[in-house]
Amino acid sequence: MNSQVKPKSLLDRAVWRKLGRLKELSETRIPDVSTLRRIKIIADLSENHLIALANELRLIEAEDKQLLIMAGSTEPSSLYVVEGRVSLTARDGKTKIVKVAGDQEMRPIAQLRPSIYDVEAVGPVTCIKIDGQKLVELAELSEDAINEISVHSLFSDGTEEDNSIVNHLYRNLMDNSIKLPELPSVADRVQKIYRGRDTDIEQLVHILVSYPDVTRKIKNVARCAKNDKLTEIEKIRYSVKHLGIRAVYCLIMTYAVGKLVRRLPVSHMQRVKSFWDHSLSVAALARILAKQTGLFSPDEAMLAGLVHGIGVLIIDDRLLEHRHLRLDHLEIDHAIQVMRPEISSLLLRKWDLDDEFIQVAEQCGNWSRAQAGSADLCDLVLIANYYAMLHGDRNHTLPPVSAIPAMEKLRIPPKQAIEAIKKSTEVKRNIKKLFV
Repeated sequence: MNSQVKPKSLLDRAVWRKLGRLKELSETRIPDVSTLRRIKIIADLSENHLIALANELRLIEAEDKQLLIMAGSTEPSSLYVVEGRVSLTARDGKTKIVKVAGDQEMRPIAQLRPSIYDVEAVGPVTCIKIDGQKLVELAELSEDAINEISVHSLFSDGTEEDNSIVNHLYRNLMDNSIKLPELPSVADRVQKIYRGRDTDIEQLVHILVSYPDVTRKIKNVARCAKNDKLTEIEKIRYSVKHLGIRAVYCLIMTYAVGKLVRRLPVSHMQRVKSFWDHSLSVAALARILAKQTGLFSPDEAMLAGLVHGIGVLIIDDRLLEHRHLRLDHLEIDHAIQVMRPEISSLLLRKWDLDDEFIQVAEQCGNWSRAQAGSADLCDLVLIANYYAMLHGDRNHTLPPVSAIPAMEKLRIPPKQAIEAIKKSTEVKRNIKKLFV
């Protein structure tokens, strides 16, 4: 028996035909209660509620390369991977892999509709699909799900027109009417030749020679600007070797993002000033925490903090075009909250930044993030984001420190956290010097 209900719309019929039928593990195999408790928004439901839900579901198995969700799908169910790996491929062809172990929290895969990803199994995958409306009804019974309910409520059931701003923005994404900004030329050229440690230094120096504003800042960081014994090219070469290719790369990207923001029209900049100030605070705190822990490159942490929510710039621009919807500030805040991870991710992929930066953009607002293994860059920026919100706006509803797995991983003592917050103002000023 197939647990999915066949869609009625023409689009979803086409999607249905292309997806094919998922093979069930067996007619009687259903998820157990412990599996369902890995879904945060229903984790605190009673045993009886979860048993009743489990009896409505079937564990399903997808074979390698089987398409689970097609870009453009409006299918109302939520896909949860119980165990295995899936690939998410955006319309620009760039792919990310999501891996779920048997004991990890389960989060919906490519949840927003219409989907902007093709989702395929990478090897055998065990998963379940849960009707979106059913999740909303169950989440309303859950004490800890208030913030998640509104997200699920945004998804149209395909039978009624949805005029929410989120739906408008996603339609804009699907029809390519949202123009993602290009990197400034220096960053774009560097990105094309960047190969990590294998980057050709002479190629990099050759590019930088053409951008005196960038090289002046790099030389200042390397403290060789006043060395009159060296020619200009020798100073640049010395700076790159002294700082390291990765550090110079991060400085160039940081410079480029700052320049991109500073080029915004005054009216636009006034609207995103609060967001940009917060991003600078996160960048400063991430840099300080990276130095304190000694686990991460301060330059990488700074860049990751700066771009963690870069999609807000695009969302704000599009919101201006939807003035006819007469949105209040709560609707605007909600649209930003929902759309920021996806659009930030798309933008960073367009710029071809490393996966670790994309992961930060997608997950650093998920306080309950609990990846297996040691702390990663996303954990660090998540904590920096938390402290920046705590310090900058005490009206934010933030969970207690003890409820954040990343805090437990990095074990930053309260004294160090206070010290980082105190230092962040000065470090933020120094970061700004990279743009002016």
